[in-house]
Amino acid sequence: MRYLLIILSLLSFVICEEVIDKQSKFKKHNLSIGMLDDKTGFSLIGYTYNIKQNKMNEYFIGGGTMIAAFTGTVGWKHYYRKSKLSISSVLCGQYVAHMGFMGFLPTLSLTLEYNLTNWAQVKLGGWAYTLLGGTSNESGGHSGVLPFIGLSFKF
Repeated sequence: MRYLLIILSLLSFVICEEVIDKQSKFKKHNLSIGMLDDKTGFSLIGYTYNIKQNKMNEYFIGGGTMIAAFTGTVGWKHYYRKSKLSISSVLCGQYVAHMGFMGFLPTLSLTLEYNLTNWAQVKLGGWAYTLLGGTSNESGGHSGVLPFIGLSFKF
């Protein structure tokens, strides 16, 4: 009986959250597909959830995968211009785990987004990173700048 009450409580919480989300004009879920990503970094497929957002800012958590690598991320996205063609930057901290390395990955990106619809975008830009950590026989410290391109779906 106690487990049934817990399950019903959690279910009612989820239903209430979905009702509130549908009343909100902001979409909280983001799915990205492409070569790297501004929010999830080293990923071909990434998912982020907006914890808090307003017209010009998004605070998010998420994760992404690139076959043999996984990235967990938390960060902030700021829009400088928000229209059909938007300009934004993302500052986030990521933890990346791969067969060859793992470590903390602070990143910064500059993004150009073109809205195909109100729920689909094409994103491209530059992504700067610094890997703090590495394999067991090295100290890490790799840095670089990489381009990215992909599709993003908001729901």
